[in-house]
Amino acid sequence: MRRTALLENISPFGKLLFLLGTIILMGIVSAIIGFGAGALLFDASMTDLSGFIQSPKGAKAVGFLQIYQIINQVGIFIIPAIFFSYFVSASSVTYLSLEKIPKLISVLVAAIIIYTILPFNGYIDELNRNMSLPDFMQSIEQWMLSKEKHAKMLTEVFLTTSTLTGLCVNLIIVAVLPAIGEELIFRGILLKLFNQMFKNIHIAVLLSSIIFSAIHLQFYGFLPRLILGMILGYLFVFTGNLWVPIAAHFVNNASSAVIFYLHSNDYINIPMDDFGTTTNVVYVIGSLLISVWLMTIIYQKEGTSITSI
Repeated sequence: MRRTALLENISPFGKLLFLLGTIILMGIVSAIIGFGAGALLFDASMTDLSGFIQSPKGAKAVGFLQIYQIINQVGIFIIPAIFFSYFVSASSVTYLSLEKIPKLISVLVAAIIIYTILPFNGYIDELNRNMSLPDFMQSIEQWMLSKEKHAKMLTEVFLTTSTLTGLCVNLIIVAVLPAIGEELIFRGILLKLFNQMFKNIHIAVLLSSIIFSAIHLQFYGFLPRLILGMILGYLFVFTGNLWVPIAAHFVNNASSAVIFYLHSNDYINIPMDDFGTTTNVVYVIGSLLISVWLMTIIYQKEGTSITSI
């Protein structure tokens, strides 16, 4: 007997509001759970824990941030996606496009695209970082710079380790959980809702990618992350299978973590931010053209109808 989903027939806008409410509620709950776990495990006050987030120093602060980030990822992305899909569809797995095993060729080509797009995305990243706001928006620009600096500091705190065990923990925190959770929300749900609302899959990919980039609060990396979001969006549209963008997202984040580990421990000379970048215009243009060509290969191999999304 088919299960009845209580909110299956409400409007896409109503579903969007329900999703937003669920994320906000679970965000509050996960924050409370995270601070509670920190207080119990590290015998620290709420003031101490807040200080760990603002300026993490020492093993205790790093340990708390790791646990808090895991709880945060699960609470803000994974649980809301499962909860939402349960109430809007009789089959959560089918609604989230997780029911089929992806084609190996699509996964492999998607992973290759993450690397072929690097020179072009590196060029866009350089343009993004050199942008400046008008004088009357200097206060906003200073706020953006402070958020960027804090995000970079937290990233380095998370990724700094000299052991393989530490690297594996980092991969779970910065690659496995974000790849699953963010793809469930941004491609598995938001992209579909926007497509239903605007009746245009390209607008849906663009809007979901804009939100995906903006939610990271790293404004000087907004454009390259927007491009990544659009690649992940079209991987989902072309294949109709969420596992493909999940795999590509994992490769992107995991590569950053591994490169940071290798560089910080003097195994390689190339820092994470410079990996795959170039100032050669030919390579930059070639990077874009090759990546587009690889995307067309996936589209031709999969043959998924865009309207099916």
